[in-house]
Amino acid sequence: MLNKKLLAVVISAALGVTACDSDDTVIVEKEVIKDSGYTTIATQGKTLTNTPDVVVKSQEQADEVTITIGATSDLHGRIFGYDYALDKEDSDAGLTRVATLLKTEKSKNENMILLDIGDTVQGNSAQLFNDDPTHPVVSTLNALDFDLWVPGNHEFNFERTFVDRNLGHFNGAVVSSNIKWEENGANYIRAFQIFEVDGAKVAIVGVTPSYVPNWEASAPSHFAGLQFDNELESVKAAVAAAVEAHEVDVVIGAFHLGRNSPSGYGVRRIAAEMADQFDVILAGHEHATYIESVAKAEAGAEVVYTDISVEGKDSVEDKTLAGTYDESNRANSVKIMEPGKWGSALATAEIKLKKGTDGKWEMVDTTLANISTKYVEEDTDISAQFQYIDDAAKLDAQEVIGTIAGVFTPGSGADEAVHEDTDLIGRLYTTIHTAKVQDTPLMDFINQTQLEKAGAVVSAASLFSDASNLIDGDDYAKKDSTRLYKYDNTLVGINISGANLKRYMEWSYSYFNAYQDGDITVSFRKGAKAYNYDQFDGKINFTVDLTGEAFAMDRDDDNKVTNEGSRVEIIEIDGKPFDPTATYKLALNSYRWGSQIKAWGWATDEDVYYDSVNEQVYAIRDMLTEYVINNQGVSAADFTNPNWEIKQYQDNGAITLLRNDGAAGEALWNQLENKEICINIDLDNPKYPGIVQSVNLNDATSYFDNPNKGDADPVKVYEGCVVAE
Repeated sequence: MLNKKLLAVVISAALGVTACDSDDTVIVEKEVIKDSGYTTIATQGKTLTNTPDVVVKSQEQADEVTITIGATSDLHGRIFGYDYALDKEDSDAGLTRVATLLKTEKSKNENMILLDIGDTVQGNSAQLFNDDPTHPVVSTLNALDFDLWVPGNHEFNFERTFVDRNLGHFNGAVVSSNIKWEENGANYIRAFQIFEVDGAKVAIVGVTPSYVPNWEASAPSHFAGLQFDNELESVKAAVAAAVEAHEVDVVIGAFHLGRNSPSGYGVRRIAAEMADQFDVILAGHEHATYIESVAKAEAGAEVVYTDISVEGKDSVEDKTLAGTYDESNRANSVKIMEPGKWGSALATAEIKLKKGTDGKWEMVDTTLANISTKYVEEDTDISAQFQYIDDAAKLDAQEVIGTIAGVFTPGSGADEAVHEDTDLIGRLYTTIHTAKVQDTPLMDFINQTQLEKAGAVVSAASLFSDASNLIDGDDYAKKDSTRLYKYDNTLVGINISGANLKRYMEWSYSYFNAYQDGDITVSFRKGAKAYNYDQFDGKINFTVDLTGEAFAMDRDDDNKVTNEGSRVEIIEIDGKPFDPTATYKLALNSYRWGSQIKAWGWATDEDVYYDSVNEQVYAIRDMLTEYVINNQGVSAADFTNPNWEIKQYQDNGAITLLRNDGAAGEALWNQLENKEICINIDLDNPKYPGIVQSVNLNDATSYFDNPNKGDADPVKVYEGCVVAE
């Protein structure tokens, strides 16, 4: 038998791991795992825990056992399958639907170990309940008997007292191996939790993105006293400690990490280097639905992974692809999976063990599945228990605070081709939001609000949703602010050099693919994330040429700029010619400040002159709401500042000319407008599936025919494009 306990002991010895001493401390390469001084109330320098060292799920005497793991991730506040910003039902979301699945799954195996892998209590109006003694999403996890919770990065969007309180009020184990107290290196919460099922011991090791301090740089109080260590080294130390102390039979990962990570230590990399130590890794953060097998690889070697889901479903493991996972190949690979976002699926992993002749547990096989909540009925008991949350969130979202006047986005809708606002699958199915390629009052509303609050000359902001719009004559409700600005970002004002401002702008416009002759639309660099495309407003005038070279940098070489980019021409700032040596006041959100500008050295803490965390209204979204309340509405006429354009969209620009050439270019554009053809999206980027290829007159593969064109049902027309993908 190839015993992972033995492997980990060998690895522990190689790393210089000592056995637990009277202080319950395990030392690994100067890292200290201190799980002494347990406390159920967050206490400086001590480990917050709500559970004993070993949680016993069942104590039957058996020679065979099936350990079932269930998991959710990235719930983002969704107790119910309802999107309060859109004010509409979401048919595959919410813990109320997960609860229905759990009744079925637990009837098959009542000893299921149930996990939530983070980004749990932020989003979808959940912030309305942040002052509750226990956040209602945490109360829902408790009501559903969740056994373990790994905090995600968005748990730290708020004061650390909020995190402390809610982790402490969760009834199960709270686990993350890389969150430590700065003062003594002790774990903030447990690095791992041991569960026992009929004598078999299971270690579940958690991890949280190490980038939390970067993402929350403008609000250090959110992680006060905490440090977030390297993911890979922390996980290695936790596994070694778990095996050394408990002689575990199965090792499970619960990682709030994408398959690839800005730190370089995403799920695939950790899985590859530790495939001989993990049996299954369940993940979150990416909002993706996948099941993969990752082969064992040495440090720095290429990561080899295989999609082992049933073709086209990403939901059920294909055993013909995966094969049997047993003692003969247990050290050669590990399976990884993620259940998507918002409660769209319940991930399950069935782990079958049997006792060998020596009485030790041996691996028989593992089987993974993501069980969809699509059209699943909501559990009536959980729904009734938390109905007050749904009622309060709807009441708040629907509160009318003003009226909308004027055209915020040219055309009758957000999409520049079909002129519709649509929230189907969170993206438009033809081209792009007009406000991403043209200067519009919609984006000026955000940017000019930021300019006024921060007293800045230039402002940068993203259009987070391609379904955002404000319609002339409509009421403005609170939900409109959330739809326009869905994140809990705060506002930061910094002093930045002209040279670094130019770099920032070039970086933003590297979001686009280069223009090619024959393009009648624009598209986005593969893997690009919508929230990383900022638009710039204020006392700045500039043009963008998408034939120019894109900005590029080497993240592995101390963020070395390898191409300064030549897409952005800044003409003037504050009425004067642009000066790279001058210093300008820039307003931007807290996420962009910490994860890009500060992280890349384009400005420092000393350059911050304004931070909205010190204000009564501190979230940018709430600043929009405040403006509407104070002005009894919002008028497009008050937010018109034409200060930039993309050259290809000018009157004589290449894209505009082709769309109006009275020939083949115009005919193709008309097909797109009429939804007769569909665009290609980035299917490898499920969280942000951007338009990955421009529709090009000279390339018939840049689009495809819509099989449902002309159908009277607009949903079917939309689904024609989705099915064809």
